[in-house]
Amino acid sequence: MAYKYFPVVRARQQEMDVLSKFDFGNAMVPIVEIIKAKDRKNNEADGDEIYTGLFNSITAEKVLVDLPIYLEPSVSTSHEVRKFFLSTTSNLTARIDYIKKFAALQPKLVPVISVLSPFSDEADTLITQFNELSVLFPQLAVRIFVNKYDDTLSELKRIILRDGDLLLYDLDTVNITSPLVLKHKRELDQLYPGHFKTIIRSAINTDIQNVKLQHGEIIAEADNSLLTFYKMTPQYGFPSFGDYAGVKKDDITSGGTVSPGFIFYNPDENLYYGFRGANKLLSDFETSIVPDVLAMPFVVAWVAINSPYIQNNPGFDKLLALSR
Repeated sequence: MAYKYFPVVRARQQEMDVLSKFDFGNAMVPIVEIIKAKDRKNNEADGDEIYTGLFNSITAEKVLVDLPIYLEPSVSTSHEVRKFFLSTTSNLTARIDYIKKFAALQPKLVPVISVLSPFSDEADTLITQFNELSVLFPQLAVRIFVNKYDDTLSELKRIILRDGDLLLYDLDTVNITSPLVLKHKRELDQLYPGHFKTIIRSAINTDIQNVKLQHGEIIAEADNSLLTFYKMTPQYGFPSFGDYAGVKKDDITSGGTVSPGFIFYNPDENLYYGFRGANKLLSDFETSIVPDVLAMPFVVAWVAINSPYIQNNPGFDKLLALSR
């Protein structure tokens, strides 16, 4: 496999728009997280129809689809997200039945399975998902969260993985230099030497909030070191990596004050820049944030040379459209 990058993208309206317009080529495999029944409340189409259309529209060799079990709902979680998590994501039978609806999209669509504890009281949830879904899907991906590593491995060792099945090692926000990562990687290589593995980590912690961003300044707390560390040998040696497509891994809460903010990634420096609306109005995004992003010296330089960073880039095209 020549896969190098696994961007994690949530199935929400704006992200779905980018997913349907971007050509992922042969080296990138998007991981699409379904977090609610529909992309938006006022969409009259059936949820299965909405997501089937999305998956068909994505230009990629493979599309991994996950119902993210790590997204623990709280009282502040968006209602539709909380409802879907409790009724489907964390319910073993409902989860399996939901994924089965997309069986006609295999082999392009690859379901992601995870241990469902502590949200499910069922035993052997990973094994049950594998046994039920492997009949319909020739390829599955196992998402191993660092804080559930032992629980996952105890079940995974009782599964006979097929040659094409993938292992996704998810650090959440644990530092890649943690000795725990080296321990886990060595064990995974010993147990599954021939299986493709990728390492995933959110570069932007959930405590990085719009109201705390310094306008036009580097976000020092953002850590995208995975970009260079993932392939270092003999310490790590993963063939690929994944992140939240350069976007914050937010908790999807509802309510709160209006605080327009924007995070912009500079690949030349591997750094993130924050932008914040001064007036706490939604209009700040178009009147001050977008113009200031486009005026950054490195962005001006990209435009001057028509850099590959901005060519056929749906996100940058949206910024340009808003500036006109």
